[in-house]
Amino acid sequence: MERDFLMWMVFGLSAGALLGLYDFWTKKAMDGNGVIPIVFWSSLFGAFAWIPAFLPVSDAFGFHVDLSQTNVHQQILILIKGLAMTLSWVFAYYSVRELPMSFSGAVRASGPLWTLVGGALIFGEYLSALQLSAVLLSILAYYALSQIGKKEGIRILRSWPVLMMLAATVLSAMTTVYDKFIVQNLGLPIYSIQAYSAIHRCALAMLFFVVMSWKRGGFMPLRWSVYVPLVGLSWVGAELIYFFAIADPVANVTYLSIFRRTSLVVGFLLSVLLIGEKNVLPKGAIILLIVASTAALILDR
Repeated sequence: MERDFLMWMVFGLSAGALLGLYDFWTKKAMDGNGVIPIVFWSSLFGAFAWIPAFLPVSDAFGFHVDLSQTNVHQQILILIKGLAMTLSWVFAYYSVRELPMSFSGAVRASGPLWTLVGGALIFGEYLSALQLSAVLLSILAYYALSQIGKKEGIRILRSWPVLMMLAATVLSAMTTVYDKFIVQNLGLPIYSIQAYSAIHRCALAMLFFVVMSWKRGGFMPLRWSVYVPLVGLSWVGAELIYFFAIADPVANVTYLSIFRRTSLVVGFLLSVLLIGEKNVLPKGAIILLIVASTAALILDR
């Protein structure tokens, strides 16, 4: 049991670190670009990463996706996941483009709470008093970080980017709980679910891209940078790591949600070093509280 816990904990933290790079690369990719083009092109590169899995040669490496293994019902369940994720990306990318990285991350403070509610209702995952305190400390720390954002001219109740990130957070939390359901109930290999989901997301993003381009009377332009494919590829990598974690029946989705919040630490450091984040010291102190809450969860397992 101890070794199993350590394994999926490492998976969750690794996914969080990679998601921190994903957040930073998303911020850079959004520079001079619209939301829909980045959602489409990054999802396209993410889908490309899985094309080899559908080829016979992948069977020799143990990750071949056999199209005959799934039925329509299973594909629909995976499609629901893809739709929720694509909508979450649309909302989140708009927010990331308009807000400082530390603040867009702060709005995600409600993420563990939504995941906690979903995990408790669906999987019966209830936390001890100390564990619940650690979750609340993390949420309060994110909230305090958002208060600092007011000094940078951001008003929570009047900001569309904030509301967009809140919508993205709720969708992401719902997807986190749904991920565990489909992994443990579809009876498909993790890489098959991941591959199909990537294809579904690309198709949905393409549909959004075509419709929006048709409405504007021409294809939506893209300002190319290396960050565009990195966004799609880093998400594929982070999600694959995370899926291996939730495949474990003892994995607690609330814990994993907290562990993945290490993405804020990575994204914040990159923003400080490469973008010029403001109010570094108070934000850094609050992020230390987030790290402390994560440590409390680990120690009280």
